[in-house]
Amino acid sequence: MKYSLVRRGDPRNAGSKKKVYASAQSQGVLSLEEVAESITAHGCVYNTGDFKAVVNMLAEAVREKLRDGYQVELDELGKFYVTLDCKGAESAEAFSPAEHIRDLRTHWRPSTLFAHMRDGVAFEQSVDRRTQRRLLREQKER
Repeated sequence: MKYSLVRRGDPRNAGSKKKVYASAQSQGVLSLEEVAESITAHGCVYNTGDFKAVVNMLAEAVREKLRDGYQVELDELGKFYVTLDCKGAESAEAFSPAEHIRDLRTHWRPSTLFAHMRDGVAFEQSVDRRTQRRLLREQKER
């Protein structure tokens, strides 16, 4: 896994000295098609189209059930649940869902499969994001 070093301050203490932290560098974004191809390449009996159809139906079902107020546990993926983005009302009588509930926030609680993600990962320092963007721009200009 590639990372770059970034200098960040403590947002709770504006006067604190900035420290150096590692920031994960994405290698790119994989589409559902690419993930499905990866799964089928590992000997899955279903084809890419089947996998994509099931994932799309699963996403629709999870969204529906979360909106109905359920938590949805998907075994090795973990649990999905919703909290409310809400502004306060002066009293229970003054509370109006249309006025005070701004949005639903979807959260994911990973299963134990994701608990030890660091185990076995080889880390490699990369350039920082600003330098990476500059190098990509220069490469495109050539």
